[in-house]
Amino acid sequence: MKFEMWSLWHIIYILSPFLIFGALYFALRRCSDKTKSTVGYVLGAISLLILIVRNIDIFVRSGWDVEIIPLQVCHIGNIVTGLALIFKKRWLILTSFSFNMIPAILATVFANSLANYDTLLKIRAQAYIWGHIFIIVCALYALLMYLPELKKKDLYVSMGFVGSLAVTAIICNSLFRALFGWTPNYFYLFDYKGTPLKFLYTALPTSRYGWFEINWLYTGVLLAVFIGVFIGMYHLARLIVKSLRKAQEQTS
Repeated sequence: MKFEMWSLWHIIYILSPFLIFGALYFALRRCSDKTKSTVGYVLGAISLLILIVRNIDIFVRSGWDVEIIPLQVCHIGNIVTGLALIFKKRWLILTSFSFNMIPAILATVFANSLANYDTLLKIRAQAYIWGHIFIIVCALYALLMYLPELKKKDLYVSMGFVGSLAVTAIICNSLFRALFGWTPNYFYLFDYKGTPLKFLYTALPTSRYGWFEINWLYTGVLLAVFIGVFIGMYHLARLIVKSLRKAQEQTS
């Protein structure tokens, strides 16, 4: 089976995470917290397993590869959403909703890379499909089923965590090129490939300091947008939780 952009199957793929979560929500909304947690553990474990199986497949076929190191945004998403459902830490739940979910949604909409596979039955193609589905489903499940009382401390911890990953990604993008000849673009912070932001990347030349390279304008704008979106999603998450808690109190 060959993937085609904007085909019926692509539209179904875009909608599928929300349909799956919707079915889970209405099936479990009146269940006990224990049942919701058990389902959450299973979803979280599957999210982690998808990434593990993908990386094993890459290692068996290619040995150590730049794709195995989970610094890509959505691979981090599988880890964070999985851990959020298993451990129920508020800052992990916030990270999965505010940081990981939006890139996963965009990856289902702009799924051009799936067209590169001669068949969708390959492990990496299936990992792409289900990996992004589970990021979205798990992020929504963690927030809307657990209804955590998010605080500013959670925002600071979450942003600090993601910020440290972004700095690591910026360094590794250049370091791995120098050491191994790999061509990573973790967090899409090395260049514009994989994004529609060529105009921004080419506005100013890339600066080079020995082995380290960075496009200050491109990187700075992306990080500024990230901060703005993250804070906005934090307030949206608090509003959603507050509204659902209020609705539950009125019906109890």
